[in-house]
Amino acid sequence: MEKRNEYIKKLEENLNEYNAKIAEMKTKIAGVKADMKTEYLAQVEGIEKKRDAFEVKYGQLKDSNGHAWDDVKAGTEKAWNDLEHSFGKAASRFK
Repeated sequence: MEKRNEYIKKLEENLNEYNAKIAEMKTKIAGVKADMKTEYLAQVEGIEKKRDAFEVKYGQLKDSNGHAWDDVKAGTEKAWNDLEHSFGKAASRFK
């Protein structure tokens, strides 16, 4: 149970960190030339969709237990990896 709680806490901390980074990206977009804004906004929207998908899985993970937790954990990890990949890809373009 301790590992489960630690894992959930770590995911929540990481999610909060990504939410802050998304907000920072949105702030940076305000200073971008008009021709690039659309592309950047599309990338942020893509990240937000991945984040939303992760939040659904994260909620399911928090509510699960026993063997179901192992199954949901696998789906949560996939959603997290998708979010990380999308964020890394977009972050490199924001530099």
